[in-house]
Amino acid sequence: MSEDPMVEEFFSEVNDKYYPQVMDGLEMLEGDKLADGIEILARPLHTIKGVTGFMAGFEEASHFTHKIEDFLKKVQSGDVDSTSENVTLLSRGVNMIFQVLEQLREGNPDEEEQNEVLELIRAASESGQEISEITGAGVDVETRDEVTIIRVKDPRVHLDGHFKPIISAILSVEPGDSILLDLGQVLTFGSGAWAAVSSMGTTFKIAACNMSAEARMTLYAWGFDQTISVYADEETYFTTQ
Repeated sequence: MSEDPMVEEFFSEVNDKYYPQVMDGLEMLEGDKLADGIEILARPLHTIKGVTGFMAGFEEASHFTHKIEDFLKKVQSGDVDSTSENVTLLSRGVNMIFQVLEQLREGNPDEEEQNEVLELIRAASESGQEISEITGAGVDVETRDEVTIIRVKDPRVHLDGHFKPIISAILSVEPGDSILLDLGQVLTFGSGAWAAVSSMGTTFKIAACNMSAEARMTLYAWGFDQTISVYADEETYFTTQ
C-alpha cells in the first residue's frame, strides 16, 4: 500500500497537518478545555474518515474513525457525560486512529485492540443514554412574507424526541421554500440534531437565528453552516431577503 501515490500523499497530509491539529485538540481535552478541544478535533477527524473511505485497503480506518467521531459528537452534545473516564477514552480512541492507519499501511491491523476500544465506547454511550427518548416540547410554526418560521421550544435539542418535531415541520413545507429556525429558547443544540436538519438543506432554504453561543459553536464546528445560513435575529433575516 505504501507505494500508492495517493496513499503517500495522504500520509504526508496526516503527518504535516492532521496529526499536529489533533495533538493540539487532545492537549486541550487534557487541560480541561473540552469545548475548544472538540472543536479542533472535529475537522481533521471528519476529513480522515472521508478520505480513507475512498482509499482501497483503508476502509477499516474510515469505519473506526466514524465510530470515534460519533463518540466525540455525543460527548460534545452532552448525550454522553464528559467524565474524566469518558474524556480519557475519547483521547485513547482518537490516538488509536493514527495507530490503525499505520497498521493498515503496513498490512498488519490489530482488530482485537480496535474492538476493545469500540466496546468501551459502546458501553459508555449506552450508559449515557439511559434517560431514553423523551418527547420534547415541540415547535410553533407560523408564516411571514412567504417564509415558514419554526420556533423551537426545547431548551436542549439532542434526542430524537427533541428534533423530530423540527424535521416534521420542515417536511410540511414545499421543497425549495424558505425556512427560518428561531432558536431563541434553545440553550444547546446537539451535533446529531444539526446533522438531521442540515441534511435537508439541499431541498429547502434553511436559515437559523437567535442562536446561543453553544448552539452556534456546534453548528460551525461540524461544518453545518454550509447548508444552514446564520442570522443574528429574525429582523436581520428579513431585511436581507
